[in-house]
Amino acid sequence: MTLSPRRRRAIDLAVEAVLGAALVATALSQHPLRVFDRLRTLDRTGLVLPDWRLFAPVPVMHDLHLLHRPVGHAGASDWEVVSRISARTALQTVWFPERREQKAVLDLCRELAFHSAQGLPDLHETPSYRILRDWLRHLTCERQPDADGFQFMIMRTGGHDSEEPPTCTFLSPLEKRKAVGR
Repeated sequence: MTLSPRRRRAIDLAVEAVLGAALVATALSQHPLRVFDRLRTLDRTGLVLPDWRLFAPVPVMHDLHLLHRPVGHAGASDWEVVSRISARTALQTVWFPERREQKAVLDLCRELAFHSAQGLPDLHETPSYRILRDWLRHLTCERQPDADGFQFMIMRTGGHDSEEPPTCTFLSPLEKRKAVGR
C-alpha cells in the first residue's frame, strides 16, 4: 500500500510534532526550580520524560567512609578504611568495572547511615546492614584468617572541609566469624 504524498507529509508532520513536544517537555521538566515537574506526572514510568538534572537539589556536603577491624584472641586491631576511592587513571575513563563495587558500598553506607539517623529499632535486619556485614565477613576471612570476628563503622567527614571533625554515624556490634561450611 502506497501513501499519497499529501498523506505521507501529514504523517511526517504528526511524528515531528510528537517528537518535538516530547523534546520540549523533557527540557522543561529539567528546570532546577521544579516548576514544570507536573509534566512528569503524565509519564508514570519515567521512560518518556526522564529526570536528567545534572545537579542535585541538595548537594552532598559530607563524605562517608567504611572502616572495619578484625577481632582476634589478642583483642581488636586498628580500624582499617575499606571504602578508599583510588586516584583515577586515563584508562578508567573507558573501562572501570571497580567503580561498581565502590558505588555499591557507598550506597549501602548512605542507606545504613540514614536508617541509623532515623533510629530504626531493627537496624541489624535491614538489607543494607546484612549485605555490608556479609561482604565484610568475607573480606575479613580473606585478610585475617585467624580472626574470631570483626566490627565495622561508618564515619562521616567534611570532605574537602578539613576543619570539620570526623563523626561516627554507625557502629556495628561485634560480628562473629562463621564456621566454614555453614
